[in-house]
Amino acid sequence: MDILSNEGKTATETSVSSELRLSKRMKPTVSPTTRIALSSTDTTKYKGVVQQQNGHWGAQIYADHKRIWLGTFKSSAEAAAAYDSASIKLRSFDANSHRNFPWSEITVHEPDFQNNHTTEAVLNMIRDGSYLNKFRDHLRVRSQMVAIANINIVGTKQSRGGGGGVQESTKCFSCTELFHKELTPSDVGKLNRLVIPKKHAVKHLPFISDDQTERGEGETGGAVDDVEVVVYDRAMRQWKFRYCYWKSSQSFVFTRGWNGFVKEKNLKEKDVIVFYTCDVPSNFKTLEGQSNNFLMIDVDYFTDKGSVAPKEVNKMVHNVSEEEMKTENFFSTKIEEETKSELNKEGFMLFGVRIQ
Repeated sequence: MDILSNEGKTATETSVSSELRLSKRMKPTVSPTTRIALSSTDTTKYKGVVQQQNGHWGAQIYADHKRIWLGTFKSSAEAAAAYDSASIKLRSFDANSHRNFPWSEITVHEPDFQNNHTTEAVLNMIRDGSYLNKFRDHLRVRSQMVAIANINIVGTKQSRGGGGGVQESTKCFSCTELFHKELTPSDVGKLNRLVIPKKHAVKHLPFISDDQTERGEGETGGAVDDVEVVVYDRAMRQWKFRYCYWKSSQSFVFTRGWNGFVKEKNLKEKDVIVFYTCDVPSNFKTLEGQSNNFLMIDVDYFTDKGSVAPKEVNKMVHNVSEEEMKTENFFSTKIEEETKSELNKEGFMLFGVRIQ
């Protein structure tokens, strides 16, 4: 009996021992790459930024259920800035909720810059490192255009008011007032449209017929139903309005795009909008996609003392060149600040190992 008991005990111990050895062999392993990828979610504080084995940082973004790789960068802040730039083009409907850094006086102009490029072109610029330089060029040209346009507008208003116009700016390009209109309650209300007086619409804006059955001599198609009118404000920001004719009210109107302009400029009843035509010499550099003859829109805000130009525009007239030139160092300064902060708080990476 004792012999049988000992044999059973030995068999049980052997079985348990073999099971332990088997379980050790079957223990799942995690590759170094996977381990770093998993740990990076804990160390990076930015959206779309992943840490790499060599201590650099990758940027990626998801759109339409697809992962889009944006490139490798030396700091997490630089990768985060690349993510922000890509999100403007890929997530324009809710870009504000997909940013690492808040909008600034500089980055607020990125959407205008990107409007002149396709999505693929923007992504390629981010990947090959040319995005920042091209954005700087855009801002530099814009600053020149803004300064000259503001001088022209101020001079035009002085001439209209009986004062002497400014002639210096005509060496570069000139702006001539086409017409102005005092806004009515319906222009800034829930109808989301601006009525253009017929005499001005017919004379100064692209042709659209008020009779959709009308055909010109030799034409086989119908009249143009609607067109897109592109204008620029004092800050050289591009605005696009759908321009059409409403038979129901027999009115020429701006529809799509106008509501956004009203909200952005905080327009109210009795404010005055002014349309200009600007002519630029062929040897003068304009914004990418901007023709040498373009429309400009400006606002005179109504007050108890009469109409006045917006404060931020007056400031821009005097300081635009100086302020915009600061963009040369904006991104590098921001990235440097974020990187130093990161080093102070978290140490630095050396061969994939964080040193405190």
